[in-house]
Amino acid sequence: MLGSFRIRMLVVIVIAALVGLSLQSGHSSSMMVQAVIEYIMKDYGVQDTLAQYFYRIKDEPPETVPASGQTILQLPCEFLDIEQSYGWYYNQDSRQQEFFPAVLVKVKENSAVKAVFGGQVADISEDERGKTVLIDHGGGLCSSYGGLKEVRVGIGQDVTQDTLIAFSSQELYFQITGEDGPLNPNKLFER
Repeated sequence: MLGSFRIRMLVVIVIAALVGLSLQSGHSSSMMVQAVIEYIMKDYGVQDTLAQYFYRIKDEPPETVPASGQTILQLPCEFLDIEQSYGWYYNQDSRQQEFFPAVLVKVKENSAVKAVFGGQVADISEDERGKTVLIDHGGGLCSSYGGLKEVRVGIGQDVTQDTLIAFSSQELYFQITGEDGPLNPNKLFER
């Protein structure tokens, strides 16, 4: 069916045009298209170049780590290694592409965990991985800290970047969400 070089080239050009239009549309699907392209191209060493190109097309800065005013985000705690980064990855068990909406880092047990910036504790929950603290920073922005061993704050408590919110187990699950869903915190964990 697509035996001719000209037909294959035409198909590639049409797909590239559709991807470009999707990225410029500002529609929520553009974030998915961008994430898929970045995942596919990461093995070829051009991920950062493509990401910068896509951000220029949208005429807005990359949505990697949110900040408010002059607030500078801090790491939630010292970490040893990144076990799972935010974004698309191939799951060996399910044998398919899956999306991880957070960052999972290996930490020393009992590491002090602090808020990335100020807000109010919105929720505290517990599951098989440990306890989780959700902090509402206002403006639809929230951060979540999971895999905690001991929580030192209560629901409704105001916190700052200096407030000790918890002590970790050996892993820390960290997620930032905005009004449209999860945001990419990978840049925060770059060394």
